[in-house]
Amino acid sequence: MKDEIFKLDLEEFPVGKIVTKYVDFPSFYGLQRVQAPIFVHRATEEISPCVVVTACMHGDEINGMRIAQSLMKSKLKLLKGTLIIFPVINIYGFLNKVRYLPDRKDVNRCFPGNETGSFGTRFAHFIFKNLTKYGDVFIDLHSGGAGRFNIPQIRCDMTSGITKEFIREISIPLVINSSLRDGSLRSSINDLNKACIVFEGGEGLRIDETINKYGVNLVRSVLGHLGMIKRKKVTLKEKVIIHKTKWYRASEGGIFLNKIKPGKIVTQGEVLGEIRTITGDLVSRIRMEKDGVVIGMGKSSVVMSGDALYNIGYLNANDIDDDEMLDYFDLD
Repeated sequence: MKDEIFKLDLEEFPVGKIVTKYVDFPSFYGLQRVQAPIFVHRATEEISPCVVVTACMHGDEINGMRIAQSLMKSKLKLLKGTLIIFPVINIYGFLNKVRYLPDRKDVNRCFPGNETGSFGTRFAHFIFKNLTKYGDVFIDLHSGGAGRFNIPQIRCDMTSGITKEFIREISIPLVINSSLRDGSLRSSINDLNKACIVFEGGEGLRIDETINKYGVNLVRSVLGHLGMIKRKKVTLKEKVIIHKTKWYRASEGGIFLNKIKPGKIVTQGEVLGEIRTITGDLVSRIRMEKDGVVIGMGKSSVVMSGDALYNIGYLNANDIDDDEMLDYFDLD
């Protein structure tokens, strides 16, 4: 990556002022200059504690961008430290309304990156250097992919003491215990012995204002916990912790009719939905195998055999075998 692209230097940002500026990202196919916004609120000379919020790591997950917008426009009164927000990390995927980078890489499988590797790993290296130069705590905003809806949730490794200390203090009711994945931002931040909280909520290519409120409250609760803002509301202490998850898939193709609301606790044997033929004949009913929570679901009414229908979080960690855990490509 060439020298003229953006390099974060907080000494260039004035104390006590909120600055939003467009900065140069690596060029698009070497032909077109690409810029993306960055928001910096530096409250004090002392940079730390520094919270970094990232969104649109996957270009089609625009709910995170909406949360970032709301935070930037909310006129937060920081008492100390620094808040940095990148509303659109994968500006290339965002411009094309797709998940991936131009080289078809998932940037969230390329961290911490390699400055001499593929475009994906070079871009991840460029992002990682800027994100981690000052950040103490990281909040990465995601959603389901196109056609998949996730209820508001946190994904984190509950074995990590650094991240675990934040869980009780954050304002969100559902926490998914998700193991670290090689190449993800969360894993690479963890390797630096720093906290990275992943928020999931909503559906790709769609903005949901309810999801937006959950995301904003999450960030505010982290800032409040660090003493960076005054807490206006009591933090939601009660949490549902999910240790095992599984996707229920269509056994056959047909017309999918959903019968349940996302986020609902459902019991063993309860009908979640059904698949019918084009003429309306019943093909199959999807029933709960064990008690659990619908944490995500497919939104398409036309499905093929094997299509993902419901992502179920089990309330009892012993209710599912390890080899049936969350799909690799459905992780943050």
